[in-house]
Amino acid sequence: MSKIKIIIIAFLASLLLSAAELRAGISQDFDGRIDQGLEILYQGDYDSAVVIFDSFIRDHPKNPAGYFFKAGLYQTRMSAYESDFWHRYYKNSVDSAIMLCDLALDDDPGDAWAYFVRGGSFSYIAAWDARQGKYLAAFRNGLKAVADFKKAREIDSTLYDAYIGIGSYHYFRTKATSLLKWLPFIGDAREQGVSEIITAVEKGRYSRVMGQNALLWIYTDYGRDKKALELGRLLEKQYPNNPFFHWAVPEVLWRQKRWPEAEAAFGRLVNLLEGQNALNNYNKVVASYKLAKCLLENGKYHSAYRAAQQSISYPLDQDTAGRLVNERRRAQEVMLQAEKRIRENQ
Repeated sequence: MSKIKIIIIAFLASLLLSAAELRAGISQDFDGRIDQGLEILYQGDYDSAVVIFDSFIRDHPKNPAGYFFKAGLYQTRMSAYESDFWHRYYKNSVDSAIMLCDLALDDDPGDAWAYFVRGGSFSYIAAWDARQGKYLAAFRNGLKAVADFKKAREIDSTLYDAYIGIGSYHYFRTKATSLLKWLPFIGDAREQGVSEIITAVEKGRYSRVMGQNALLWIYTDYGRDKKALELGRLLEKQYPNNPFFHWAVPEVLWRQKRWPEAEAAFGRLVNLLEGQNALNNYNKVVASYKLAKCLLENGKYHSAYRAAQQSISYPLDQDTAGRLVNERRRAQEVMLQAEKRIRENQ
């Protein structure tokens, strides 16, 4: 993955599906279906999770929480599948969450949970803007989000889940100054951001899993490979059948050129992806190419040839093919190198 893509995914994941220790206001009609829906989501069963969140929305139509978590689900799914297929459902959910938060805050300006949900919703919009390359819009919506997170924390100091949004802002605001030269430099707040996200993971109500995933990609981006591998393997163990949690470990091993371990990791990822109903085969192309490269480096030339051939053989729509020009070209290069080595060894 490119650095900007890792940063966007990390930002997206870091703000995904976080919530507060519920106390008052809109939280009074909250129930355990949110926990159930999140756990099913983490397992990768998106359709079943939607059913549960819809059930909550049906019984609590004025509570923005159901729409908020549902928006997070679609955000995750679009990232996991490298597809914008669910964008219209995502937009409807996030817009509904913001509207209901505004109504709740009109009734009770001291509702910390409503501020938190609205901040999280603006975070989703910021992440989407960044994914589309609209960095100014992303920055503006990010400012709206962090303002709401800080307001939620100001009202309720025990609302530790707010730290995941504040911490993500501190980390990625620092990163953004190196990528977006028009932003003024305000000092390196990455360590502060990491510390705040750890607080959310340890003390927040709903932040553990996605907070861990946020830290995983931050450690990957930050070059803290040892911590990234430890946390990545933990998430792989917790959710062995969901490819969403199985990208970071092989990426770190690839970067370190630990080819035998990277081969095993990408091999597991490819197997998981083959069992998934893909919309566009984007992930299969990338993972198969990287597996082929590992096999080539490990001297397994016949296997490398087959994996590279598979990478360029997946059917693709026009948009996906355009996004994968470089990966498919590199896969062809692996095929040529493997073929050359095979001839030399005959």
